[in-house]
Parts: sequence; structure tokens; C-alpha cells
Amino acid sequence: MNQNMRNASVQSTMLYNKGSKMTSQKLKAVYHKNNLSGYIGNWRLLMNQILKVQPPIDIPQELVSLGDNTHDLSVMLSYLDARLMILEETPFVAGQQIDYLAYAEARSFLKVCYMLVRILFDDVSGVIKYFYDKKEPKPGVTKSFNSLLNKAKNGKLPEDLSTLLKQTIVNFPKMRNRRVDLEHYYESLMISFRHDEKGKTILGHFSTKQRPVKEYEDIRQYFGCVLCEYQTLIDNLLDHFDVKFVDWYRFKPHRDLNILQGYAGIMLWWAYKYGNYRHKDLVVTEND
Repeated sequence: MNQNMRNASVQSTMLYNKGSKMTSQKLKAVYHKNNLSGYIGNWRLLMNQILKVQPPIDIPQELVSLGDNTHDLSVMLSYLDARLMILEETPFVAGQQIDYLAYAEARSFLKVCYMLVRILFDDVSGVIKYFYDKKEPKPGVTKSFNSLLNKAKNGKLPEDLSTLLKQTIVNFPKMRNRRVDLEHYYESLMISFRHDEKGKTILGHFSTKQRPVKEYEDIRQYFGCVLCEYQTLIDNLLDHFDVKFVDWYRFKPHRDLNILQGYAGIMLWWAYKYGNYRHKDLVVTEND
């Protein structure tokens, strides 16, 4: 192996090791009170241990799914970020060879993130349905978040719930359409390269369907905006549940201050850092 090839190999290995550092290592901790799983967990605790409901209430399956998919998406965002870091900082090594492994993995993680974000919204819809089915006569709530939005727009849900959904969601339809393209229309999302005015590599994603190529938004900013929208939905939903639970159960669950570290804080961190999510109860600390 000549010296140039050896140097290129060493440089590529160093970059890959650097990029493989998880996003969670940039994040020290996120502090926030608005956590849907914790909120419903406190409701269940009060029902079982204080009100002595019999038989004891199990953890709703909808909530189990929400927890599982939150973790899975956090892992995928971390993996995606690591590969984007490789492609951004030095997309070409000696010999003008792109890091094809990082590129291929970034595309794979990007697709998985689309799927998981879509599922998370359905999980939230499932949680809403769980309570409305128990306490409201024929509320019309569905497990599909898209169907829930359509019903809200058409006035087929309780008015307070319709108002909540219509004021929260902006980017969901666009995100859903891209997920549908991937799942049902043989779509492929490619990673695009461009440079800003300072020469920094910016990565976007664009469609390969048989239509004019459209470069989508910066990858991190796009998912940051979607996750900001998701957390804003959770914030508004918990405020809504505070009112409904007093009516349904004669109490409202308390909101514990959650300290989220590692993977547990990734989604909120992306919403904060890339989606401009802000809340009076949110505190984010990052590693130097």
C-alpha cells in the first residue's frame, strides 16, 4: 500500500470513529415536566394505590408502544446524526472518495426515522382513544392520527379536542405524505450535498420519484421541526387532560420533573436545538 492510500485509510478510519460518537454524548441532560408516559403513569398510580380501583389498572398497551417507539426513534436519530457528521465535516477523503458506508447508513437511518415519527403520532392517538373510549359516549377518536386530524377538520370530534388538534399540527401532513411515498410508492430518499456561503457541507434529502427532483430541507432542521411539533402536541394534550381528568376522575395527575439523559433526551434535544422548541419548564444542558 503506497503512502497516499495508507493516509487515506487512516483518515477515513479517524473520521468514522469521530462520527460514530452518538448524539447523546453531545447532550448532558434535558429537564422537562411535560412527559406523556410519566403523566399517565402517575394517573395509574393514583388509581391503583390511592383510589384502590379493582381490578388494578394495567399499563395501557398504547403507552407501552409509545415508550418503545420513543426509544427506537432516539437511537435512530443518534445513529443518523453520527453518519451525517462524517459526511458533513469531510465528505471527501484523499482520492476524492466519498464515504459510501456512512452515506448508505445515513439513507437507511433517515428512512427508519420517517417511519418511527409517523408511528409515534399514531401512538399518541391511541392514548387519546384509550381515555375517550372509556369516558366519552361515541367520541369518534381513532388510532390513526391522520384520521383523527381529518375528523377534527370536519367537526366529527368533541369540540375541545378538535380545537387542540387543529391549533397544533402544521408539518404532519407533509411528513405523512413522504412516509406514504416510502412505504407504498417505492420511493427512495437520497442524501444531497451542497455548500453554504462559507463552504460548509449542508446535507438535504430529495425524492427520486418520477417527478422533478425537489431538494428537501436540511435533515436535522426538518426532523427538529417535526419533533418540536410533536412535543408541542404533548404539551397541549397534557393541559387538555388536566381539565378532562378532573371531570372524569375528580383529580389531575401531577407532572414530575423528568431528568432525561443519553438516549432518553435525544428527541427533546433535537426539538430544542434544530426545531426551536421552547417551554418555560424546559432546561437543556450540553457537554462542552
